[in-house]
Order: sequence, then structure tokens, then C-alpha cells
Amino acid sequence: MSERAFRFRGHVVVGGELICKTGLHIGGNRDSLVIGGHDLPVARDPATRLPIVPGSSLRGRLRALLEMLRGRVRFGGGGDGADGGEPDALALLFGRPSGRGGFGPSRLLVRDALPVESEEIASGKREKSTLDWWRMLETDGLGTEVKAETAVNRVTAAATPRHVERVLAGSRFRLELVLGLYDFWPDEEKLLKDVLTSLALLEDSYLGGHGSRGYGRVEVKLHDVPAVSTAKDYESGRRKAVPGGELKGIEEIDADRWVATVAERLGGPSA
Repeated sequence: MSERAFRFRGHVVVGGELICKTGLHIGGNRDSLVIGGHDLPVARDPATRLPIVPGSSLRGRLRALLEMLRGRVRFGGGGDGADGGEPDALALLFGRPSGRGGFGPSRLLVRDALPVESEEIASGKREKSTLDWWRMLETDGLGTEVKAETAVNRVTAAATPRHVERVLAGSRFRLELVLGLYDFWPDEEKLLKDVLTSLALLEDSYLGGHGSRGYGRVEVKLHDVPAVSTAKDYESGRRKAVPGGELKGIEEIDADRWVATVAERLGGPSA
């Protein structure tokens, strides 16, 4: 594909909650381990020491699942989007290795997911936030439990114990994904469907480590009205768009309506 200029059209912000249905382990920093500490600690915010879901971990898992669905995973190596000179959804959403195509910036940005606080509950009900719930529980760490496991050598039968820290089942994290759209490729707003597809795949798979042993089952709830900020909005001084509407499951979201709404807000499909 020959090089050409392209223009920024706007951002679409998809927001909601990521709910842990089983214990979740996304590995954290082990440099500060002390005697008697956990063998495998979870990722934490260094400022608050609270468990988080790193955006890099979530984004990488969404990409891997979409690659497997689209047949982009090869034995002995990962997928990298389209094989030829034209981009596909994977190349546009997640980018490609340096020097493998000038498709502009990767379209999908995934924020770190932080624990839901009381003021972030969209339902308006007086239910406790995840932080309030964590503080009520008498667990090994705020928001986590320690699961003892034993690895057995199949040859020698030697048993090696280990202690895995997991975020508690029932914990909720604030989810935010930002989709940047350009006039580079026709109908880039249709990438929203691929984002929803990857989230649906995640629900039926797992997030983090040890998924084959029951860890990392999650549920996704999204606000059914995505937020849109156009290029004109930014030029006129508007800086923040917030998703609205009710929290709904992936299967309840009308993907075609989302695409049509975004296209209309941006002034029609991209050329």
C-alpha cells in the first residue's frame, strides 16, 4: 500500500465493569518479596497497593483471543495482523511490528482497570463498592486470598508447595477502552464489533494465569451508550466524554446500533 496522509476523526470510549467470577491471578512484581511472603503475588498499584488489572494484560489477552478466532496464530510464533499489504481488524486495533506496514497508530487503548469505588456504581443503588467489601473481609491481603498448591514431579513424585495470591471472586474493576478512529480505512467505526467480539471471547475463556485450573473467569458489563468525542469537539475545547446508560452484558449490546450511532456522530462513515 502506498503512503498517504490520514486524518483523526474522533475517540469512542467504551466503559463498564470487569467482574471476577473466580479467583484472578495476574502476576505482579516479586522484587519486594520477603520471607514468608507469597510465591506468586498479584499486580498492584504501586501508589495504593491495591490489586489492579493492568491494561497491558487485558489488551494482550483480547488480541490473543481475536488472533485465534481469525486464524492468525502460527505454531512457534504469534500473529501480527494481515499477511499482505492491506490491514485487517487485528492490524488496525493492535498494530503491527515496526516496519510491517504504515497503518498509523494502533486504534485500541486499554486503561488499567482499578477497583470500583462507591461513587462509580452506575445503578444508583446503595450497594457496597468493591473497596468497601474488601475492607470488611478478613483475608490475607486487601482484596486477595492465598491459594496453596502443590506441584508434583511425575518422575520422582517429589512435591513442591507454592502459594498463589488471587484477587477475590466477586471483585469488580472499572473497565475503560478507547477506540481512536481515522479516515485511513473505510468504516473504521465497525472495529467496535471486533472489540465486542474479543470481550465475548474473554468471558468464555479466562484472564491472567492458571486459567486451565479454574482461575480468571470474568464477566463483562458495559454501559450501553458509548461516549464519542469528535475532532471538532477537541478543537472547541471539549476534552472528556463519559459513557452512559445502563450496565448490560455483552449479549445485550446492539453492535449495529453502536456502529450507526458512532458513524452519525462522526459525520458519516470514513471514506
